[in-house]
Amino acid sequence: DTTRNMEFHEIHSTGNEPPLLLMIGYSDGMQVWSIPISGEAQELFSVRHGPVRAARILPAPQISAQKCDNFAEKRPLLGVCKSIGSSGTSPPYCCVDLYSLRTGEMVKSIQFKTPIYDLHCNKRILVVVLQEKIAAFDSCTFTKKFFVTSCYPCPGPNTNPIALGSRWLAYAENKLIRCHQSRGGACGDNIQSYTATVISAAKTIKTGLTMVGKVVTQLTGTLPSGATEEEILAHSNLRRSPLVPGIITIIDTETVAEGQVLVSEDSDSDGIVAHFPAHEKPICCMAFNPSGMLLVTTDTQGHDFHVFQILTHPWSSSQSAVHHLYTLHRGETEAKVQDISFSHDCRWVVVSTLRGTSHVFPINPYGGQPCVRTHMSPRVVNRMSRFQKSAGLEEIEQELTSKQGGRCSPVPGLSSSPSGSPLHGKLNSQDTYNNFTNNNPGNPRLLPLPSLTVVLPLAQIKQPMTLGTITKRTGPYLFGAGCFSIKAPCKSKPAPQISPSKSVGGEFCVAAVFGSSRSWFANNPGLKREKDQSKQFVVESLYIISCYGSLVEHVLEPRPLSTAPKISDDTPLEMMTCPRASWTLVRTPQWNELQPPFNANHPLLLAADAVQYYQYLLAGLVPPGSPGPITRHESYDSLASDHSGQEDEEWLSQV
Repeated sequence: DTTRNMEFHEIHSTGNEPPLLLMIGYSDGMQVWSIPISGEAQELFSVRHGPVRAARILPAPQISAQKCDNFAEKRPLLGVCKSIGSSGTSPPYCCVDLYSLRTGEMVKSIQFKTPIYDLHCNKRILVVVLQEKIAAFDSCTFTKKFFVTSCYPCPGPNTNPIALGSRWLAYAENKLIRCHQSRGGACGDNIQSYTATVISAAKTIKTGLTMVGKVVTQLTGTLPSGATEEEILAHSNLRRSPLVPGIITIIDTETVAEGQVLVSEDSDSDGIVAHFPAHEKPICCMAFNPSGMLLVTTDTQGHDFHVFQILTHPWSSSQSAVHHLYTLHRGETEAKVQDISFSHDCRWVVVSTLRGTSHVFPINPYGGQPCVRTHMSPRVVNRMSRFQKSAGLEEIEQELTSKQGGRCSPVPGLSSSPSGSPLHGKLNSQDTYNNFTNNNPGNPRLLPLPSLTVVLPLAQIKQPMTLGTITKRTGPYLFGAGCFSIKAPCKSKPAPQISPSKSVGGEFCVAAVFGSSRSWFANNPGLKREKDQSKQFVVESLYIISCYGSLVEHVLEPRPLSTAPKISDDTPLEMMTCPRASWTLVRTPQWNELQPPFNANHPLLLAADAVQYYQYLLAGLVPPGSPGPITRHESYDSLASDHSGQEDEEWLSQV
């Protein structure tokens, strides 16, 4: 079958190692796979009902004594946006159907007048992404909670990019509102290389030469014949309204008011966490880290990816601070970003483009240059080492940073302050904002702000067309669940592989996620998990799946830079990667469907029951089918009741 899209999703489990949950969309349906820590892939769901644009397994919602789950007996639920809706009369991709994987029935259908492009969900809301609009629904009742109509469009691959964390929702705003603008935002991308400087100068000359054409375009109202899709979209938006690209708005899904969310000069800032400029070009893709405090954004050019730290303020978004910690420099050629993934400890970011390449970057949750001390240990280390604290190097570094401009690292031949950045003009109005807080040295909005660090990728992994020599198969099926061990030595410079984008001539869809190693089972099926040598690695394995249905586990091994004259805590890093195992998960035309209702021992049902049980306990409620616990009030009443008074007195007299 022909695949259309692939995505990794999170599934909760009662064990210590949650399985990988993988969704594959086909031109005639979809398929769900689970890969537990044992490495044996298991098919969980498979249907054939036309093309699927987006699908999500909805997590169990957060409940309380005042908020109950109306669909508790039907969960787990699967939300699907397909070409033909349940009603059969709606236009293609204009409805979201919610199916119960426990009973197999459709429990809810949400209709729209315009096409749907993506679905996102967490324990609080279900987000439906449309073109230039966002609609959020309550996860317990699926009633409309709020909607956004001021999104900036993107030519693709994400028509309306958003990022949904555990509580915050980030989207691309179409205007910059000064009264809501947060302190900070994007800083100039200073790449310390001669090649980048020359290319930047060439771009400046090209921009100057094209200015005449743009002026003529604005006067005549027409575009030249060779205009790109992005220029056509930008021109249509310019004629319609003065939209501003590259603006990010983050809202709190819990405190935002119901109804329309509008960021304007006349609106209040209730529910708005941050509002800041992130790029000069339209936003293409964005993602939160697991904690929700870091946000990675990319633009349509795909040269640089920005990492922001969001520091909120309880008053308003204008009091919040947005620190630009990193600029992840991919290269000078244009590429469209399709996927962003964080490691669980937030020290590694992998960005995948439509060329089929996944770029691995090292970062720190608090910023700073990645080095041996920060990335060669299995756990996250503090910002400053004991020696740096005792020697007072932190104060010296802050003083030097403030003298150099406080934000951007100086580049020879370029400006040593952020004023050289075109985005700096958007921040000048905030330099003297709220002077009454200048006596607070711990205010993150005050100078010196964290210095911007430019990071290059340590590894660029391109998914090959073929998986090389397969030496071993341990899965129960030849197609779908076969786990193969790839005998390839780790090398600093991997062997050249055929570029899928060049060989096919089109876009090459991939998705990536970090997870515990599963190759130990393929290499040593009789070895116990406690003796697994893969636990000695400081980085989790990277799993990449291609549009051909091949899932490959890559082992990442960071090392000190081999050309460094002396290895110390500040030594830069290099990385060696090698594939260790692969799974062929593509569905064949002869494959049978696997549809609900499922048995009680189905992995999705077991996971949903376990999560719902603990959700009831966290809310202080009695889980269904379990005896009611004795509350504090009932315990006090039992001690003070009359029926047990005599027995209590006899027992207390013997103490």
